[in-house]
Amino acid sequence: MGLSRNRVDEFAAIELEGGGKPLRLIGLCFLISVFVAILYFNSLGNQFTNWDDGMIYQNSQVRNLDWTGIRKIFTLEQGNTYQPIRMLSYAVDYYFWKLNAVGYHITNILFYILTCIMIFFTIHLLSAELRKEASPNSHGRVAIFGALLFAAHPVHVEAVTWLAARKEVLQGFFFFLGFYLYLKANEEVGRRAFYLYLSLVVLSILLATLSKPSAVVFPGVIAVYEISKRKKEVVTFFKRHWVFLILLLILSTIFTFILMKVMLEAGGIKHYKGDTFASNLLVCVYVFLQSLRLLLVTINYSAAYSFLVNMPVFCAKNVILFLVVFSLFAVSILSLRRTKVIFFSFFFFFITLLPYLNIIPISTLKADRYVFIASFSYIFLLGIAFDHLYSYQHKRFSEGFFKLLSVVLFVCLLAGYSFMTIRQNTLWENSYTLWTDAVQKHPESNTANAMMGVVYMDLAMDRQAAKYLEKAVQLLPYDYQSRNNLGIVYGRLGEPEKALKELMTAIWLKPEDDTIKINLSAFYEKQKEYEKAESVLKYLLTKNPKDAYLHFRLGMVYKEAGQCEAAISELLKSVELAPHIINAYQELGNIYAGNYRDLEKARYYYAKGIEAAPGAKFLVEDLRWMIQDLEH
Repeated sequence: MGLSRNRVDEFAAIELEGGGKPLRLIGLCFLISVFVAILYFNSLGNQFTNWDDGMIYQNSQVRNLDWTGIRKIFTLEQGNTYQPIRMLSYAVDYYFWKLNAVGYHITNILFYILTCIMIFFTIHLLSAELRKEASPNSHGRVAIFGALLFAAHPVHVEAVTWLAARKEVLQGFFFFLGFYLYLKANEEVGRRAFYLYLSLVVLSILLATLSKPSAVVFPGVIAVYEISKRKKEVVTFFKRHWVFLILLLILSTIFTFILMKVMLEAGGIKHYKGDTFASNLLVCVYVFLQSLRLLLVTINYSAAYSFLVNMPVFCAKNVILFLVVFSLFAVSILSLRRTKVIFFSFFFFFITLLPYLNIIPISTLKADRYVFIASFSYIFLLGIAFDHLYSYQHKRFSEGFFKLLSVVLFVCLLAGYSFMTIRQNTLWENSYTLWTDAVQKHPESNTANAMMGVVYMDLAMDRQAAKYLEKAVQLLPYDYQSRNNLGIVYGRLGEPEKALKELMTAIWLKPEDDTIKINLSAFYEKQKEYEKAESVLKYLLTKNPKDAYLHFRLGMVYKEAGQCEAAISELLKSVELAPHIINAYQELGNIYAGNYRDLEKARYYYAKGIEAAPGAKFLVEDLRWMIQDLEH
């Protein structure tokens, strides 16, 4: 047992007090970094999923890193999410990696490593503040136990491996950096240093909020910490530092307003579940308990979930659930008298979960990423539990028995979490693996069925696509995007009546979405109802007269209708508005070659297309073959 004893003693040696030991700190940070890198190494080969398309793969905003592009990223636009730090990080990735998913995964992992390192430092300071009776070595052990468990917990896979969830690891790093700096500020006796730290706290939380607006709950976290630490003296503290606290509240209020505005414009805020406040409150209870379950039951994680809320509100099961939640709150409040860490951990979890509890009804009730910040409280308590076992002494057992038992149990739990994390990474390999898994685990999930339908659409397996999209619409009748996709699929399957019905319903549900109207015009074009297709596109052009794509689509309608002069006119407008898009040049060449037999003009426009977009290799190659055909 000599080797095991040495390993156990290493935990006893973890101490970060007394001015710090730089080499030991660097070693611990390196350990955390290598551990995270090993855990997520197998995610580097994962592709973009269809959940990433709108945010990265098809997002023109991330293609431009000059000052004009950066200014656009930081401009609040109607109907768009406002997460400029996330968008800026994608733009930096695109600058170096273009659309190579490996680079994006590396960035996600790097920010997760930084988050885990901040977790380590934050837990150490927090333990020292809330557990003053414990030894410095104890705080160090709690910090390393907690940081490694946080790094390995499989509930975080979605936040790290899903590229569009970059906001989670960005917010996590800045959020815990801000909390750590706040804890450091409380150690300072010099007024200048104290306010310097508080200024850095404000900056960190601003960056966290610009990464993901749910960081607006940070003032609540500060309030919970101060109540836990000072109890009766908290009012005095708030009076002394009211400027800082008011500044944080103003910051939170501004971004709460922005978040609400964005969600309203994007349709993210829904009607009360069950149409009453009481039934929606019941949903909040279910969401709260389901979120706890995500941390405690670490199997069957999924990209999409479904769960049933029992009705009526006051049935036996619901009364029991209300009592359970009430008891948790009561025990946590009462624990403030004796055990600060329980009070702090419970209310940290509750406050950081507030944006997702469905108090304001949102589309997604349950997601792994929603507990990313909140899971800090769980691993904090776990770290303390392992440390208590490590420090426990009993006369019937040898001095090192409980130390060894603590380390063995910790390593077993860490190994279990690590195995599940590495396995979970493989489910995010591509869209097909992701949504096949989600549909199998949660066949009643609207999101899983909707996205599985999109996968089959992309594979041109329209019958299978229709099956999943029909289920998605059945589960959530106001899912306008699935109705739009279903309209496209029915059109491709030769079922025009069904296609028109779904497209019109989608427009009725989301009248401001012009993409659906473009799809409607394409449907009319396919049905050879050219006047209707023209009417839809002309209506859209009254709103966006400088939209090159709309002019291109209208030109294609005229071409199909045999109105070549009108087609040329619209295609030339498209070229003028978007001179670097190759498609309009190609269609102009096709018209002159096929309809007018004007080979010189055809060659001219094909050559202009090659000149305009030399990077579009496949299209350029096609145009070169067309020019060669004309010459023969």
